[in-house]
Amino acid sequence: MKTVDLCLRDAKIPRKKGLLKAGVAIDGEKIVSVSKDPSLPKADETIDLEGSLLLPGVVDPHVHFRDPGLTQKEDFYTGSRAAVAGGVTTVCDMPNTVPPTDSLENFEEKRKIGEGKSLVDFGLHAMLIESQEERRKLRGAGAVSFKLYPEISDDSKVSTFKDENEVVSVHPEDPELLEESVGTGDNFEAFLQSRPKRAEVSEIKKILDSAAGSHLHFCHLTAQESLDLIREGNEKTTCEVTPHHLLLDRSHLQEFGSIAKVYPPLRTRKDREALLQGLVKGVIDIVATDHAPHTLEEKGKGLMDAPPGIVGVETSLPLIYTLVEKGKLSISRLVEAMCLSPAKIFGLVNDEGIPKGSLTPGADADLVALDRKQKWKITGEDLHGKTKFTPFEGQEVFGRPFLTLVRGEIVFKDGNIVGEEGHGRFLSKKE
Repeated sequence: MKTVDLCLRDAKIPRKKGLLKAGVAIDGEKIVSVSKDPSLPKADETIDLEGSLLLPGVVDPHVHFRDPGLTQKEDFYTGSRAAVAGGVTTVCDMPNTVPPTDSLENFEEKRKIGEGKSLVDFGLHAMLIESQEERRKLRGAGAVSFKLYPEISDDSKVSTFKDENEVVSVHPEDPELLEESVGTGDNFEAFLQSRPKRAEVSEIKKILDSAAGSHLHFCHLTAQESLDLIREGNEKTTCEVTPHHLLLDRSHLQEFGSIAKVYPPLRTRKDREALLQGLVKGVIDIVATDHAPHTLEEKGKGLMDAPPGIVGVETSLPLIYTLVEKGKLSISRLVEAMCLSPAKIFGLVNDEGIPKGSLTPGADADLVALDRKQKWKITGEDLHGKTKFTPFEGQEVFGRPFLTLVRGEIVFKDGNIVGEEGHGRFLSKKE
């Protein structure tokens, strides 16, 4: 039997019927076998995982790595450092950068930046624009979706989007209702009044009505009423929830102030409990972080003036895995929502047609090992991106990632970034 590059032995690997005690053989960039340890081939290097949990690398399709133009907040290198430390091996970057990703020229510029800096493989979203010619160019360049923002885009553009093979990613807040809902003062009640739940529900209904037949992907849902509308959408409709909307509520906004400010805002405990049930039952397709870093100076401007956004790419896996340890979510549902489904929705597959987020022979060797029983506390100062603060400060979680591989290359090991800048590869959306 041929000697392979690397074997990971004595791992617990999630399967539909539970955890399989097995090992993984890796040669080059691919997984070549998943089998019980005695059947593993000889390898140039073997790592004994000592019964740790081995997962496919997390696919986070909603990050803001801020390149180009806003790199005082984050860039592809620092953002991908945070990603690999959290077991995330593939990301998709959002288009609201400076300049925005709204043309082929700007798309290619961002692609080159990512290829030079990123530790993880990456796809790129494009802005939903009016020019169908430019949209065709962006599709040809591999854009994973076209993003509709209430502050930037016009809802009517969605009705002109007729390509059934493309995805429209929607930030669901009705701009007309946002204009009407102006809070007074600089406190959390005024802020919540300025971004009401009804704006989210209204936008989802409006978009579903205007773009029947399109693949609509609704980002960062926050409310039970939104889930009810999604259930009534067509079979192509997909949606996501963030860890912060799933695990935090308005009480955390009171506690952390602008550090917990996001759009749409944190809702009630009842809403987040409904979101968890939506994730458990598969109404919510994926978990995506909306990783959105800002400087401490920006976040210090007060609740109404500070920019919205929470960092999350490094903490998402431990936070969601803690739900597994507490018996609130199955490990198979975690893998589906955080690894496989995001890759399928956004067309992130390798040259053999196997989606990212797969732990199977022929798949890219994107893997993360974590000590599933280790209990630890999230600390902003320990994060690997530029932002050193989080509303999850001090939260106790289970399962600390200690080994991350991207296409067979070890990029994070025992708390240290060991991957090379620029190892990440651009992923063009495939059908």
